[in-house]
Amino acid sequence: MTDLPETTPETPTPENDSILARQFDPQAIEPDWAARWRNEPLRADATSGREPFTIVIPPPNVTGNLHLGHALDNTLIDTLIRYKRMAGFEALYLPGMDHAGISTQVVVEKQLCDQGISRHDLGREKFLDHVWEWKGESGGMILNQLTRLGVSVDWTRERFTMDEGLSRAVRAQFVRLYHDGAAYRGERIVNWDVAAQTTLSELEIDREVRKGKMTTLSYKLEDGGAAASNGEAGEILIATVRPETIFADQAIAVHPDDGRFTHLVGQKARIPLTDRYIPIIADAAVEMDFGVGALKITPAHDPTDFEIGEWHGLSRPSVIDLEGNLTSDLVPEAFRGMERFAARKAVAKALTDSGDLLEEKDHDTAIGLSERTKVPVEPIISTQWFVHMKPFADQVLEGLEKGEMRLVPERYGKVNRDWLENIRDWNISRQLWWGHQIPAWYDAEGNIYVPDPENPELDCDQDPRYSHLELRRDPDVFDTWFSSNLWPFSTLGWPDTDSEDFRKFYPTQVLVTGYDILFFWVARMQMAGYGLTGQAPFNTIMLHGLYLDARGQKMSKSKGNGIDPIELFEQYGVDACRFAFAFLSTGGQDIRHDARRFEQGRNFANKLWNAARFALMRLGEAIPGLEGDDDLTNYVRSLQPGEASAALRSKDALTALVARDDLTPADRWIISRLNAVTAEVSGQLDAFDLGAAIRTLYAFTWDEFCDWYIEAAKPALAEGRLGSMATLKSVLEHILKLLHPFMPFITSEVYAALGHRRQLALHTWPQPTSELHNASDTLTFDRLRDAVAAARSLKNELGLSPQDLMPVNIAWDSGTSLWTGIEANIVEKIAKVELLPTMPGKPLITQVFKDGMAHTQPGQALGDDNISNWLGKQKKRLTELDRQIKQAQGKLNNEGFVARAPAEVIEEEKRRVQDFGAQKERLEGVLAQF
Repeated sequence: MTDLPETTPETPTPENDSILARQFDPQAIEPDWAARWRNEPLRADATSGREPFTIVIPPPNVTGNLHLGHALDNTLIDTLIRYKRMAGFEALYLPGMDHAGISTQVVVEKQLCDQGISRHDLGREKFLDHVWEWKGESGGMILNQLTRLGVSVDWTRERFTMDEGLSRAVRAQFVRLYHDGAAYRGERIVNWDVAAQTTLSELEIDREVRKGKMTTLSYKLEDGGAAASNGEAGEILIATVRPETIFADQAIAVHPDDGRFTHLVGQKARIPLTDRYIPIIADAAVEMDFGVGALKITPAHDPTDFEIGEWHGLSRPSVIDLEGNLTSDLVPEAFRGMERFAARKAVAKALTDSGDLLEEKDHDTAIGLSERTKVPVEPIISTQWFVHMKPFADQVLEGLEKGEMRLVPERYGKVNRDWLENIRDWNISRQLWWGHQIPAWYDAEGNIYVPDPENPELDCDQDPRYSHLELRRDPDVFDTWFSSNLWPFSTLGWPDTDSEDFRKFYPTQVLVTGYDILFFWVARMQMAGYGLTGQAPFNTIMLHGLYLDARGQKMSKSKGNGIDPIELFEQYGVDACRFAFAFLSTGGQDIRHDARRFEQGRNFANKLWNAARFALMRLGEAIPGLEGDDDLTNYVRSLQPGEASAALRSKDALTALVARDDLTPADRWIISRLNAVTAEVSGQLDAFDLGAAIRTLYAFTWDEFCDWYIEAAKPALAEGRLGSMATLKSVLEHILKLLHPFMPFITSEVYAALGHRRQLALHTWPQPTSELHNASDTLTFDRLRDAVAAARSLKNELGLSPQDLMPVNIAWDSGTSLWTGIEANIVEKIAKVELLPTMPGKPLITQVFKDGMAHTQPGQALGDDNISNWLGKQKKRLTELDRQIKQAQGKLNNEGFVARAPAEVIEEEKRRVQDFGAQKERLEGVLAQF
């Protein structure tokens, strides 16, 4: 920001308290507006002729509570929706929740456990009754918390992934995929939660680096074969962090171009502690430069090994069971039945005793932990349901290439493509009871029966065609993401593509979410959209960063660094928090919590409130109780100055205002500047740069409207000048509209106080127009601002307070003609100076600005008695500037400092030398006059 006035619009007198409270208290206005938007939602009309703009909420878990990531996400979405609604679109913000299969089951099972009951005691049906009961009583708390955030969602369209309609969509998806050959049941490696006894998706796994051991083992070559170059004769060395899995080894792989091992390919080596030999094979997936260059292949216990095993036709025996214990006849009896981590230590000791463990060293290992149970995930071979993803990924890649979807910021486009190009089949089955039960049945021979696509709702055990069979339904449920990948269109009625909502609002326009779920949710919605509807599910994917604590760490309960958004709402007000969330969101970067931004938001809300109170005080009877939003346009075209101000009733009359002849330079300047800011903010919102938009509005509202315009307009307002009154009201209303998407509570309250019965959210977004742009008026007032800033600098140099009156002369450059009585009055009132046509006598101190100079005489400004004291301070200041210059220059002359210091530090020292030097030169010139 520029060096602008420190003033704040004066507080209205107590007799106006009935319009707006003297002090802004967000808790006094926010609950009522939040309740109104919940009970009287801003509904979207599927039958209107307006262009649709749809955003579906990233569905929070039914078990969830609002956290800062949710608050950030929904603030950004609601800002876009409110903007588009005001801009004339049929805007739909669709709310809902995800049933959160694992986390919900864990919560309910824990409650039952506290009562001494397990789900197996109840049976599936009664257990699910308990879950639905819990959902009715405790689930969905987060939606109430989002209500407090002020989201303008259409609550009449609220969805839940286990609702009848969405359940129907999930079933239709699976039936179609199965009969198209995309869904299949097979044996593959999966992530297994040994505590929850279910498979997990990657998103349900937390990655954590833990201290471990890297062990180097000796695999003896069969018959003492040829020497291996990475060890002694007759052996090949293998490094592993999981020695307990060696009993499931099926091969040793080396890179085909690795000269150290080419002569060993085709030979066999013995698995330590066993009498079994495995082949040495060549595979390009092995990294020659990683570790010892040879990799043990254990297809049942490592995803990469599984892929290599598939390619080479290797068997895939498992030695770890679903409970996480070592089993199988392949495991020596000494280790059978041992828990996997206890077995790791025992096997390592046995390998040491046998001489097969050659080295053991500390090693940091990234392990996967179940997000819900916090136990390490075990990769295991299991028979599950999968979906072939590559055909759908190819469709998305083609759509991205055609520009049917774009990512904001653009850099995530490559990340999106890379993952799609290397996609693996998706394990969609989970060993849970809460969720969508898989509609697949099996006969005694294990044959699979899935409903007919023409009648997907009919269970196979009720299908007359199979009445002669005894069918058993698959007990598993679908991965939660198998329902949420349908979210952009299942919420709008799919598979019924003739529904009003689907035809009107699909495809959706924007998806707003964190970049951390680009793979797990966003990409799956992309693939489902193309695969099931033939269209991209959204046109734009706006990704934001993670919300971190002040030190840049992820927030978590275990770390104790989490922040409850509700506490922030209570401390600062919701609008202040929404301001901070938008202000902090920049280019998809991670966001560090910064309490200063929340304070800034609170201060900004107070500033806006006080400006509104000032306007209401000055307008007075110009705003009686209104019957509606009467247009000021006809009034300002016909009314002459001096007529009754009670007719000032407007919604937006700027275009008509500028045609009047009773506007001051300040009036014309603020209208022109507001027009430019409207164009700038609209462009920033259209580009999804919400952080830039709120920063633009903040600087304009605080600096230009509150601190410059209101101060400059006070003389005209005090005179009752009608044009200035109309300008004040119209510009304030215009600002409220621009700020409304970001700060809906305070803007709605103030707008209503200005006499509008129709809520601000339903008013029209302002449009910039060339009629409001006036380069000459803008230049004129900017020159006045420069003159004020120069006069203030002189005051500061003399040690005067901003309120002290100081004589000053403004000398304009040749060719600059500025002064009128009004303009001179503006400078005198804002800068608190007495303008003199000349400044007689010397010495003078001068402040140069773009189009002129400001002069004052210290003796006149300070009084002759204070000159000596002022001179003494200036001499001390000169000495301090000398010291600072020498200190900075000394660093720059130090070769060691220049060699070690970062470039930005060196540049800062150079800047200090330059700035202090300029200050010294000017001060020496001033003192020379004495």
